[in-house]
Amino acid sequence: MRHSTQPLLRAVRSGALCRAGARCLATQQTQGARPAATGAVPYDVVVVGGGPTGCALAGALGSLRALDGKRIALIDPGKLGDTRQWVPPADTYLPRALQITASNKDYLARLGLWDQCYVDRIQAYGRAVVTDALGGGAIDLAAEHEAASNAGVAYMTETKNLVSGLLKAIDSRPGVDVFERAKVTGIERAPASAGGPAGWPVVALADRRRLQARLLVGADGASSRVRRYAEIDTYGSDYSQYGLVATLCLEQLNHTAFQRFLPSGPVALLPFPGGFANLVWSLDADLFQLLRTAPEGAFAGLVNAAFRLPPAELQYMYDMLRDGADEAAIHAETAWRLDVFAKSSAAATAQLPPRLAAISPKSRTSFPLRMRMVDSLIADRVALVGDAGHLVHPLAGQGLNMGLEDVRCLAAQLELAAAGGEDLGAPAVLERYSKQRYVRNLAMQGIINKVWHVFSARAPPVAALRSAAMDGLDRLPGIKSRLVGAFMQ
Repeated sequence: MRHSTQPLLRAVRSGALCRAGARCLATQQTQGARPAATGAVPYDVVVVGGGPTGCALAGALGSLRALDGKRIALIDPGKLGDTRQWVPPADTYLPRALQITASNKDYLARLGLWDQCYVDRIQAYGRAVVTDALGGGAIDLAAEHEAASNAGVAYMTETKNLVSGLLKAIDSRPGVDVFERAKVTGIERAPASAGGPAGWPVVALADRRRLQARLLVGADGASSRVRRYAEIDTYGSDYSQYGLVATLCLEQLNHTAFQRFLPSGPVALLPFPGGFANLVWSLDADLFQLLRTAPEGAFAGLVNAAFRLPPAELQYMYDMLRDGADEAAIHAETAWRLDVFAKSSAAATAQLPPRLAAISPKSRTSFPLRMRMVDSLIADRVALVGDAGHLVHPLAGQGLNMGLEDVRCLAAQLELAAAGGEDLGAPAVLERYSKQRYVRNLAMQGIINKVWHVFSARAPPVAALRSAAMDGLDRLPGIKSRLVGAFMQ
């Protein structure tokens, strides 16, 4: 007879079911999965991928009382020990950064996975200003209440800061084994003749260790080896663009996110503490090559211009760069045009970010922009989370947040399963995860893709229409609050 898991789960969470009893049950289940004849060591959950999503999942599973005694493995080919012991530079911020919504930050904090980060390097903000360069429309998205704005509805942090904090937290979770510098050389399904649990995925590492997983989780990014093992197909499109990121030094402190849609793609300035900012500039391939290699002084001026000048003037500056003009000439031309703009009526009314004083030396890096969907988030004893299961354009800052929502959902389903005595890799458990996340991921991908296409249109009637829509939305506080909730909270 099948009983509801809710009373047992409440008992586990409240402490009515003692840790010793939970550990005993979990140990018995894992002992029942004896090592295969090939020497594979059995684990309840094996997470492949030590990035933010994989570390968050491993940390979450190691923090749940219902999973006390379960064996969790985290595998990554990188030097996770170096990341764990990372000491941040005193005079700059790393360009690889993440925006985290308030609800995801609160989730990590409740599990004790947030405070291990360098919290003084995390910037909370509650306001985002979005403008359209072609049509002139603008929308100011701010937290509805001043108290909420001060606390932050979104948080900016360096990727390494988050991963370092998660790894430190995982160190205190005795049920999580971390395999660093561990390259996965193969994944196969255990045959019945191997002497262990038939059908469990077996992960082979370069050092000849083998791990057998009751549940194998792919958190290993866009080129996921776990996804290929599970034969889950992907589809989508390339945007024929690159994201150029850098660390900026501003002329004044800033606690607001700014984004401007240019004909070549959106440019965003996201706040860091102490007057620093993170730049994410989406660029067509040819323009990307120009700006990626532009002298730092010229590039700094072009960033200021990108948030202020009309597209035609920006194009003139790009042509100067393309024609090989020297840095001094580009700097002088940019400074003159920005001075003219500063004296114009547009400068008095526009919602502009602080001016950039300099770019942090050697901070420019890049990545291709793609959208990828999957046919399924699950397969036989396999689940995908994060970029292994979906890729989106960074214009809304939702990539990691979608991954963390995957983590929250999968961890909750595994917690329910453990409390109810279910097999963590059972189809019913994974189906519950997929039912909650697959359609929501597709919906978010669809929204972001449509926004990109709408703002990529350069025809004047389309630009006028979308800017009118932005201006109209800016006068509707209720709609703006829903947008803040959808993308920042």
